[in-house]
Amino acid sequence: MSKRRTSQRSAIVRVVRDAPGPLRPLEILDLASRTVPTLGIATVYRQLRRLQDTGEVRSVDLGVNDVRYEPTDRGHHHHFLCRECEEAFDIHGCPGGMAELAPPGFEVEEHAITLYGRCGDCSNG
Repeated sequence: MSKRRTSQRSAIVRVVRDAPGPLRPLEILDLASRTVPTLGIATVYRQLRRLQDTGEVRSVDLGVNDVRYEPTDRGHHHHFLCRECEEAFDIHGCPGGMAELAPPGFEVEEHAITLYGRCGDCSNG
């Protein structure tokens, strides 16, 4: 792997890992290009695909055509999406009991909860 690709990959991984919640590809580009100014959106998508293939990041769908990316090692958690600034935040903890909500005879394999509202910055501004 070339030094350039390694620095691009490292910048993308660092940005995704340091974020308070899942990020859109354009957000990743904006933040990672502060470290690697020559970074382009095609490279971001290519690296995200590779990082998914290696199991380092996963995609999170927070709405129609709103796919974001986060590290896979954060464990089970949910999300809060600010309707004003559109930033997503991780919510740790889970109310549990999801299997009890399923109709009789159904088997719950996984679940995702997204809370919507205004984040602290937006509700105070």
